[in-house]
Amino acid sequence: MKIGFSSLVCPDWDLNTIVTQASAFGFDGVELHGLRREFNLPLVSELAAGPDKVRSLFAEHNVDLVCLSAPASLDSWSRTTRDSHEAMIRDFIELAGRLGCPFVKIRSGNVQRFDKHDAARGRIAGVLASLVPVAAKADVTLLIENGGDFAGSADVWYLVDAVGHPAVRCCWNQCNGMTVRERPTVSIPRLGAKLAMVHVCDADFDDDGILQAYKMPGEGMVEVDRQIELLKGMVYDRYLMFEWPKATVPELAQPEAVLPEVAKFLRGCVDAGQSILTAYKGDKKPARFASRKPATS
Repeated sequence: MKIGFSSLVCPDWDLNTIVTQASAFGFDGVELHGLRREFNLPLVSELAAGPDKVRSLFAEHNVDLVCLSAPASLDSWSRTTRDSHEAMIRDFIELAGRLGCPFVKIRSGNVQRFDKHDAARGRIAGVLASLVPVAAKADVTLLIENGGDFAGSADVWYLVDAVGHPAVRCCWNQCNGMTVRERPTVSIPRLGAKLAMVHVCDADFDDDGILQAYKMPGEGMVEVDRQIELLKGMVYDRYLMFEWPKATVPELAQPEAVLPEVAKFLRGCVDAGQSILTAYKGDKKPARFASRKPATS
């Protein structure tokens, strides 16, 4: 597994600072979720106008540009709104292709007023399917991230399975999964090969699944270490992407303080020996077999 962080952690850093600090702190890659608080990345001139320069910057520091996160969702019953967001996603796919970035991530969204869950989910799957030729041509994979009214793994499993094409996979955020009180022991085995990226975010929740406060990985209720153990068990070898929404929760700690500690924690979890995950471990009633005497001549 590789480790990275989202630019939500450092909303005021420019691209050069993000890449150099990622290398200095020991991260393997970066997800761009906004740059200098501009979230519509195709409008950022240093990305759109200089893709070769961007590629060289990442290569020089041996850091991967893993994902572009689009502030778009496909949940609206309004065709006009849905077309606008689809056009934005197409722009992100085109930019990702030019930058050599393998993933574009979008939000799963919410069920709108007077709408139904299954109807909204079906529309999302339909538009995702229509974007497959665009993504495949650009050699980009679309990632649908759980959240909002589609926070559970069953919903994102349905969306990826309904499209049925390798150009659409999921990004799993266990912190969002906890809002519907879903533990990683349910989500990780269910999603399996549909996982292409995993967001690492920790927090405390109340009994109703309402987020109370963000925490450093390993200090909250999300069971980050258990999640990584389960990912090891399914031989997951892609990115753990740290998310810390400093851009929207300004009271969170500064990136300079957070990122070195997160890199150390995640690297320690990844490098730790694999635990034996078996139904028989600690069995109070293990099977007993009759002993057999060795044959005598």
